[in-house]
Amino acid sequence: MWFNFRISEKEHRRLKRKAKACRLTMSDYIRQIINGYQPREAPPADYFAMTKELKAIGNNLNQLAFVANATGLIDEAAYHENIIVLRDALRRIEKAVVGDGSDEDLACD
Repeated sequence: MWFNFRISEKEHRRLKRKAKACRLTMSDYIRQIINGYQPREAPPADYFAMTKELKAIGNNLNQLAFVANATGLIDEAAYHENIIVLRDALRRIEKAVVGDGSDEDLACD
């Protein structure tokens, strides 16, 4: 069924921008709202790669903890290597999310 309605240019731009951010068509965006769902913006393109990397680091640290718990010994070199990789990954994620620091206040009001 077709349904036509009028919106202002400003509303059209806003609808188009919001739908695009959610990777939806404008029609799909409106349908989701009508059905009681508030569409969310799609994650950045590298989001899944970043989460996969963090999961791998967590898995490595978990294996080190398992061995340390079972034997009472810690592989310090492997532990420190994973911590360095984790810190590097967190810095890259923060840079991707926050940016280069040129925005003075990124807090939501």
